[in-house]
Amino acid sequence: MKILVADDDELSAELLLASLRSMSHEVVFVNNGEEAWKLIQEESFRLVILDWVMPEMDGMEVCRNIRAMQGSSYTYIMLLTGRTDRKDRLEALEGGADDFLTKPLDNGELIARLNVANRILEMEEAERRTSRELQQARQKEIELGASIQKRLLYTPPPASANAIETASLSIPSQYVDGDFCDFFAHGTQIVDVFVGDVMGKGVPAAMVGAGVKTSLQRCMISLLTATLKPTLPKPEQLLQSLDALVCAELIELGTFLTLCYARFNSADDTLTYVNCGHPQIILWDSLSGVCRLLDTTNVPLGFSEEESYEQRTGNLHPGDLVLFYSDGVTDLKLPSGKRLGMAGFSEWVESRAHLPLDEFLYEVEHLRINGLTGLAAGDDFTCVAVRYRGAETERNGSLQLWADHGSLRKVRNYVKTSARKAGIGFTDPEVNELLLAVQEAASNAVRHARVGHKGIPIRVSAKVEKNVFVFELRYPGPPFDPGLVPEPVLDGTKEGGFGISIIKKCVDEVAYAFQGDHNLVTLKKRAKGNGK
Repeated sequence: MKILVADDDELSAELLLASLRSMSHEVVFVNNGEEAWKLIQEESFRLVILDWVMPEMDGMEVCRNIRAMQGSSYTYIMLLTGRTDRKDRLEALEGGADDFLTKPLDNGELIARLNVANRILEMEEAERRTSRELQQARQKEIELGASIQKRLLYTPPPASANAIETASLSIPSQYVDGDFCDFFAHGTQIVDVFVGDVMGKGVPAAMVGAGVKTSLQRCMISLLTATLKPTLPKPEQLLQSLDALVCAELIELGTFLTLCYARFNSADDTLTYVNCGHPQIILWDSLSGVCRLLDTTNVPLGFSEEESYEQRTGNLHPGDLVLFYSDGVTDLKLPSGKRLGMAGFSEWVESRAHLPLDEFLYEVEHLRINGLTGLAAGDDFTCVAVRYRGAETERNGSLQLWADHGSLRKVRNYVKTSARKAGIGFTDPEVNELLLAVQEAASNAVRHARVGHKGIPIRVSAKVEKNVFVFELRYPGPPFDPGLVPEPVLDGTKEGGFGISIIKKCVDEVAYAFQGDHNLVTLKKRAKGNGK
């Protein structure tokens, strides 16, 4: 055992040190209380033997200091003293001493006292080890619960939901939380998104969230199978059914939850939603670059069994950003000390909504870090971002798309389908040349549309004129003059110019124009053998 001895009486100290070392203990010796206190702060000692009366700092003061700073392991303290008065000993015990050694020192008594100290320290160590093992087991259980919650309560959007792109950020205040989200895909044109926030935190809130999520899935199945000719239930019908199923239970449990259910329909570019007490949805309009908070009139689930729920509907454009978030976001503090609030968050979003979703959520996470006060978050923090992409199929012969590289696949599919339907005898190599030219033109459009703009959509169209396939691409941004682009250098010393060169080689004609506030790129390609 590692023992610290502090005693200013040389003869008494020599006897004590000799006895301890004969028992194979590791002993460190100092001759005053101040030196003892310095060592205790720097090193770990299981047993400390202190002379009651010492210069600089007496044994009782060192004892009190040790108890004030007591860490994860216990330090057993013996006071070395000639005092036998009952009042003095009570004072020492109240000050944190565990035992006494009486001067002049008796070796038999020392051995007995050390045996007692060793038994107590072993019991303390066993208890600490058990506590540590229980804590580790609980930590593993919590981490497993968080993993299960992430898998079950935060479902990724279905692959068939081409109309939207989503990303989410969820930071629980206690490993697991009562926030949840999920998606229902109804074919390729309609996808439902719902997010919820249960009152409270931790495991109880997470369990309620899991139960409500399962109940909502049951309601969807029940409504779809209620008639011989299944029709998609409206969001307000779903929420009414859910309320009837869970409201009484929530009231009995003494809890409630806010829920927002939204339906994205790319068949008619609409957003239909029911907001049950959740923070207002933020909708960023990609055409105007302006955010607005969507109205809501419904109370949270679990307030009243007589509640009726009303849905709202609005229009969407490709590129619009729709945000669902918890009050952990709006409760953040601004540098001024003022609460962020929904209006403040909406204003913050407006200048960043054009960013790719992963970059946008990175900004949201930094907003959280900068807006926290104290050592930890006071509430669960969730933000679900949905980028509306629009339909996979064209309308009126054209396709309107959000100006980012994720839309290029749609452009290629659209042109490939249009070329196959054109009936002008394109060979496979000719189709591939056309697709390569379109890819380069669309990539340039996406790049230039983002300059000075916040994501106004690009529009593509295809048609056949006199056995010639004509592809047109319109996009916003400053006028583009291909004459200012240098010819490509093939030795690797310079970059740029390759896209325009590739386009020229892959199609028969290419033209660039600026009309109003839009650039227009026209590509023409004819099938071999069809004449000029």
